[in-house]
Amino acid sequence: MKRKEQTAFFIGLSERKLAVIGVFAAALVVSGVVLSSFLWRAQKPTFSFKAAIVDQLGGKDQFPNPEFNETGSVASMLREAGFNVTYYRSENVTVNFYRELAKKSYGIILLRTHAAVRTDESLVDLFTSERFKTGIYEYERNNNLLTGAYYSWKPGIYYFAVTYKFIENIEGIFPQSLIIAMGCNTLNENCTEMAEAFIRKGAQAYLGWTGWIQPSHMDNETIKLLRGFLVEGKTLNQVVTTALPDPDGSRIDLYPSAAGNLTLAKLSEEKASVNEGLICSFEKGLPITGFLSAPVFWKRFRTNDCGDHPLPD
Repeated sequence: MKRKEQTAFFIGLSERKLAVIGVFAAALVVSGVVLSSFLWRAQKPTFSFKAAIVDQLGGKDQFPNPEFNETGSVASMLREAGFNVTYYRSENVTVNFYRELAKKSYGIILLRTHAAVRTDESLVDLFTSERFKTGIYEYERNNNLLTGAYYSWKPGIYYFAVTYKFIENIEGIFPQSLIIAMGCNTLNENCTEMAEAFIRKGAQAYLGWTGWIQPSHMDNETIKLLRGFLVEGKTLNQVVTTALPDPDGSRIDLYPSAAGNLTLAKLSEEKASVNEGLICSFEKGLPITGFLSAPVFWKRFRTNDCGDHPLPD
């Protein structure tokens, strides 16, 4: 009976009223499409002119280089290119530092850190400066988010190291970021999990070394690379292909290769384009209040671990 009453109601409407209802329904559809488009643009991560220099190698018993500290040539080059630069000392590169890194919206991150390659060279982990202890970070250790790593010249002294799974599961995103991982094997040809993890978290490109490198060579080539990208306007492909390999054969590489045409100018244009789109939407009076929410990016656990790194007892 209820269905008949509804049918009778529509039959009794005048053509004019039906036309009004049709126009109203069409307006709702169009508004929904426009709002969806706006929400997508609002949630899309945009490149940030904030840069981080993570100098885990800068400790007293490591490989300090004043060119990479807060007043060095690297920080000056970034500032001249328009970046707000934050410098992290070696002692501050802890597990919790990495846990918070994706929340800070850095456009360029220089990871001047050691990397631990697994015995079979199937996985690469990033060192912290935090000494390994039992009884802490048990959840992270049990879920392969953290492991223990040691330096070949300091056997038996372990430090916490973050795995690619740790990077995949931290809160926040890397907003179209450029990640420059300066340590040995950070883009080992046999395993790209760490690079893939940063890309899944929003980074646009990841640079790393394919094998073992000398710290002095690593620093010199990184400075040349940054000069080419920040000052000379070169593409990532250009700065990567002109970087000199280490005497032992390791070379700097790029992941993914599709990011090879990226320049700083293109990143700036993309940021400006998105900002203009948001301003235009506000000027048109789109009803956005109460609709925006933080995006969720690729939070997942991978089970196809391609290596095993034993922890100390």
